[in-house]
Amino acid sequence: MDELLDSLATGGGGSARARFETLHAELRQDGWLGACAIGLAGVEGYSHEAFIAACEARPGLIPIAGFDPAQDATPQALQRLRALGFRGIKIHPRFSGLTRQPGRLGPVLRAASDAGLVVFFCTYQHCGIEHYPDGDPFNSLVAMLREAPETRVVLVHGGDVSLLRYAQLVRHNPQLLLDLSMTLMKFPGSSVDADLAFLFRHFDRRICIGTDWPEYGMAEVRARFEQFAAGLPEDKRRNIAHANLLGFLGLQRDGLV
Repeated sequence: MDELLDSLATGGGGSARARFETLHAELRQDGWLGACAIGLAGVEGYSHEAFIAACEARPGLIPIAGFDPAQDATPQALQRLRALGFRGIKIHPRFSGLTRQPGRLGPVLRAASDAGLVVFFCTYQHCGIEHYPDGDPFNSLVAMLREAPETRVVLVHGGDVSLLRYAQLVRHNPQLLLDLSMTLMKFPGSSVDADLAFLFRHFDRRICIGTDWPEYGMAEVRARFEQFAAGLPEDKRRNIAHANLLGFLGLQRDGLV
């Protein structure tokens, strides 16, 4: 059985389930290699120091800082996060109120790269009409990435229902990785299933999986992984399960566990 590495699991929230001890226990219980534990800036008393300490106390958790570019996007702030031990930052345009201000994010991506941080960028931008992006979110993303062409970026949720469009962007840009969290789980029985099956068969070196925990459980996501990975050669399964993401983050498998 492949050991799966969760590309996106939010740890440390205040609900009964969204706690570090619960996340760590579920990872071990359901046979996962580990998870990128991702903070949410401004949510339930999040602090960088407490979050990194909780991750370091639990083997297998890779700390990704909750980062709000609207608060402090200076190069010094990003360098401090790397010095604390974070491997990356999560930028959430909707939570930061930046869905209609994508031009502010290019310098942040450059500063993250200079600090040695991988950027996890949420591509799910559906929201109420008052905050909905004015232009095509895909084109805004391309413009932002063009300002920081060396920055390693995980496209979280894979573009949602525009999955193949985002995959084609990733295909030609090795600094990008396509995360399938949420999208893997959200649309069973729809045409998205055919797109997911295509990517598992033909795009195994450029995708990774995730649970979007605690929204979806570890066992649920493993079952969907097995559905799409059935019959694939072992190297393709391994790439999708954990090798792509570990390599992207500059981590060795044996150093994680």
